[in-house]
Amino acid sequence: MENVKRIVAEVKMESSLNENMIQQSSRPKKGGFRTMPFIIVNESFEKVAGYGLMPNMIFYLMNGYHIATANGATMLAMWSATSNALAIVGAFLSDSYIGRFWAILLGSFSSLLVSL
Repeated sequence: MENVKRIVAEVKMESSLNENMIQQSSRPKKGGFRTMPFIIVNESFEKVAGYGLMPNMIFYLMNGYHIATANGATMLAMWSATSNALAIVGAFLSDSYIGRFWAILLGSFSSLLVSL
């Protein structure tokens, strides 16, 4: 009799687990490979905009600050390299310590402060 009760309990537990798995699989998934095209297009537009502004920035450094062309190009290349390297640092901090939502909030806020 006790074996029958145990088997019935196991069957009930398995059926509830199966119901939970079905409910979880019916929910739409967020993130993952579905978001990759959006990220790639966003980064592509950002790079096109950045490279499109480089010649204008060199002209601004030459005319506004009277910096030589080679020095202005070097400064902009260093700025670009630094901002790309800091993205890796930000990703590390986000994944290891502060979380993605706080990282986005802090990054947006710091970007706003720099642009003022």
